[in-house]
Amino acid sequence: MKIKDWVKWYKSLHISRKWFVILVLLRPIIDSFYGLKEASALASPLYIVGVLTPLLVVGSFFSHKFPRKNKTFQDIPMSIWAIFVAFNCLIFYFIDISIVAFGDLIKYCTPFILYFYCRRFVQSRQDMLGLITAFMFACAYPFFMLLYESIINPIGIDYLSAGRGGGSRIRGEYADIMNYAIYLAAFLIAMGYMYLRSIYEKGIKIKIKPIYLIMTLVFVLYGLTRIKHVSTWAVAIFCFVLFMLHNLKNVKGIAMVFALMIVILPFFAEDIYIAEIQPLINKEILVAKGERDSQQALNGRVNRWEKYIEIWEQMPAINHFIGVTTSNFPETDAMISAGMHSDYIRLLFLSGFIGLGFYLLSIFFIASNYFELRIPEKFLLAASVSALVLWSVSTIPTLYAPLLYFTYPIFSYALLPKERQYIN
Repeated sequence: MKIKDWVKWYKSLHISRKWFVILVLLRPIIDSFYGLKEASALASPLYIVGVLTPLLVVGSFFSHKFPRKNKTFQDIPMSIWAIFVAFNCLIFYFIDISIVAFGDLIKYCTPFILYFYCRRFVQSRQDMLGLITAFMFACAYPFFMLLYESIINPIGIDYLSAGRGGGSRIRGEYADIMNYAIYLAAFLIAMGYMYLRSIYEKGIKIKIKPIYLIMTLVFVLYGLTRIKHVSTWAVAIFCFVLFMLHNLKNVKGIAMVFALMIVILPFFAEDIYIAEIQPLINKEILVAKGERDSQQALNGRVNRWEKYIEIWEQMPAINHFIGVTTSNFPETDAMISAGMHSDYIRLLFLSGFIGLGFYLLSIFFIASNYFELRIPEKFLLAASVSALVLWSVSTIPTLYAPLLYFTYPIFSYALLPKERQYIN
């Protein structure tokens, strides 16, 4: 999407949608003020945005100029999951009425609030493209900060234990390196999609040359070596493989994939693996070989999961199915928090077997629209779903709003009526 076309699209939006585009553009800057929460929640832009977002969503829903949702039975699982999450969050808040509990209530409910907002925001492919383009513009800030940290002076440094390869990694002004990780992986997906569009779609106004895609790949690889995050390596590699598979339907694509394979595999792949990936997964390899305790797998996360699953098993059976907040166990706060380091485990505790089951069913329904799309959009949907699914194993992606700003418009587009997906 050309800048002038993006500006024209943005100007055509009602204020009920314009505010969200502005939020997407400003979010990487807002997130960099994370440290202000230590002074006061009222002084933290991140906390303020967290509270304002659901209020603005509700206000948009009441606007007669905000688009109506395209109804589909595929939204039902997400709606049911939302009910279970909202119920548990309200119980959690009323048990401990405080500013912190209120903030957690909003944070845990934001994913489904944003989902249903995006379902009404995205009415065409133009809307999805507009939001993806805004997200790509937003990437400029974290990318410049990453370069500043790499070349001039690190802003935030995390030191890794010997079991995780040792050394250090940069995280900028952000709370953790997942912020960098999201922008790197999502930008790679977006550029891959834009390139595929320029190959497969006739009459497209902006062409993505192979050199731009290669430059993106080089920068993302460089960024990955600086943040040293093994799950993001997995996401980036898997999404790149998906890109190559979707690029094999044309002669130019075959030639490009062949050229990349010739260049990357013999000269870079082995060196990158030995220098960057192997140190991060060495502990996992030793666990797989039986040379280390299985509890040390996934950087000790397995030990944490086992500890809280044992507590969960002591709870009444009803809490296994609807969520843990009514159990009155003191560990409930930790069990539904980001400290679980796995969205699957956290959502099991937060919404029970029933809630988690419907959440996974909603992702399955969204992914099932893959077969109705054209090749560029097939890649975009497959890559965004894969990123969410893979990250959910050892991180909590649904609590990172920037990732939802990127994936939910794509999911919403996939759920549009087929006759409306390619009208522009």
